[in-house]
Amino acid sequence: MLGLSYLTLALALATTSIKASPVEPKTVCKCLPGQSCFPSPSTISAFESTLSQPLIHPRPMGSVCFPNDPTFNALECDAVKSKWHNGAFRTSVPEAAQFINWETMINSTAVDQCDPFGDVNDTCFQGRVPWGVVNVTSIADIQKTVKFASQHNLKLIVKNTGHENLGRSFGQKSIMLWTHNMQEIKFSNSFVPKNAPSGTQGVTAVTIEPGVQWGTLYRAVAEKGQLVVGGIGAGGSVGAGGGWPMGGGHSVLSPFYGLGVDNIVEETVVLPSGEHVTANLYTNPDLFWALRGGGGPSFGILTSVTYRTHPAPPVTAAFLVANTSTEEGRLQLFKEWVKIHPDIVDAGWAGFWPYSGTQFFLTLMAMGNPPTNPKATATLQGFYDKIATIPGVSIDLEVTKPYTGFQQWYDDNFIHSQNGIGFNYTIGDFSGVPAAVSSVLIPRTSFETNTDDLAVALAELTDARPFLVGGGVVSKVDPDAMAVNPAFRSMLSDITIALSWNVTTATPQEVHAVEQTVTDWANGIRDVTKSPGAYVNEAEILIPNFQEAYWGNHYPRLRAFKQSIDPNDLLIVRQGVNSEGWDDEIMCKTL
Repeated sequence: MLGLSYLTLALALATTSIKASPVEPKTVCKCLPGQSCFPSPSTISAFESTLSQPLIHPRPMGSVCFPNDPTFNALECDAVKSKWHNGAFRTSVPEAAQFINWETMINSTAVDQCDPFGDVNDTCFQGRVPWGVVNVTSIADIQKTVKFASQHNLKLIVKNTGHENLGRSFGQKSIMLWTHNMQEIKFSNSFVPKNAPSGTQGVTAVTIEPGVQWGTLYRAVAEKGQLVVGGIGAGGSVGAGGGWPMGGGHSVLSPFYGLGVDNIVEETVVLPSGEHVTANLYTNPDLFWALRGGGGPSFGILTSVTYRTHPAPPVTAAFLVANTSTEEGRLQLFKEWVKIHPDIVDAGWAGFWPYSGTQFFLTLMAMGNPPTNPKATATLQGFYDKIATIPGVSIDLEVTKPYTGFQQWYDDNFIHSQNGIGFNYTIGDFSGVPAAVSSVLIPRTSFETNTDDLAVALAELTDARPFLVGGGVVSKVDPDAMAVNPAFRSMLSDITIALSWNVTTATPQEVHAVEQTVTDWANGIRDVTKSPGAYVNEAEILIPNFQEAYWGNHYPRLRAFKQSIDPNDLLIVRQGVNSEGWDDEIMCKTL
């Protein structure tokens, strides 16, 4: 017994000893310029010689305004300042993002930036502008860069336009695949996916390379007498072949034709292995599932996307500007809007309902002229009549206008804003400023069963840009048919919130306070709707639980697939699939 007791004690002590020595966490990092592991100049030169274009080593856009910078040029400085807020220009160069906080390094003690409107006698910091840029003109350029970055454990990023709310197309000390100059557009009257069963009926479709932007694509498709489901942005500079389709892609046309991903029939991508593959329902179906909503460029670098196109009917647009002179009147307006929201959707309307301060706007669209849905006109007029009787509410503008089709509506309101009616979207969309953004997908049930609480939560926001882009065809697609957030199938509107700050004077603490305010405001909507659903293309810096918010119950499948095709974490982005453990700059990962 005595020996057994000693043995028992020895085992207990051994177990205690093991428990008392926790395993130290392991950290792995990307190889960055200036480190001994980084490729030598001769190795870089040899790689560069295999590309179709020389490597670009950009300085920040504002560097030409700093007298102590080697790039200083007073004339170019004037040109840069004149283009600073030009979104189309920012799209066309690799060193500029739409929101300038993503060109900047912000930490707890400093904001390292290159602001030409600030103290130009200071230093122009490189910030998050990449170390090197590959100007992609061929698929081979992408493949060679992917293999080189993988071989040397480099930090690889991808930019097609720079419309990115979380800075995922920029990165400190990174190498960028700049796909903006891949601009080919091809049409087919009978597109059949690769390896489809014999007898599969072809569809009208358009295939684009990743640099094509929505303004360009809309015009090209309209010239064929058709339309395509796409993104909406002033100037048309949002990319049609990158993050938008990979993130799901909602649209004013979605209630009539589905989300962007519902209209994709085929994609081609370069995988993290460097292999160039096709993905559709019959070829690499798991990859096709992940690409449609899983976020970019997590599963591959897009080289083409094929969208189904549709006939282009005439449309009817409705515009409203209501002004509120009292808080009670404003709240009552929101209550009436929330109450009738599902009926508006079911009557065949889609569009936007931005509000700011005392003003509430509608920019809605219905298919057909007059609308093909017989309830459209009466339902909307009923809302107008109701809010006109609310004390403290005045209707300043109420217009219903026929258009020859979507293209004319888009041109008037988003390209040539002098022809627009009501809310000026060209002014409402901004570039060359810092921004923190959030989005909440509001489910139909919140409009139907939580009317007053939702109205109060909406009215508490002084400024918001909601999109009525759900219901209709969106709600009829199997939520598990693709990776896009299942919350899209039950939502009616996506509400977005954006705040900015003074880039010249803001401290890191002030920047963080703005970011926190955006999340606090979004939490106010989330608390009422009980919806964690958010749109990955409208990413929120401080979002709680990004995995559930962006992908819901699809996340485990997405992460497992990501780990299988990208075991070395080559294509990792902030808040992207399998980004757990990586720091925000995707420099190092703690295992």
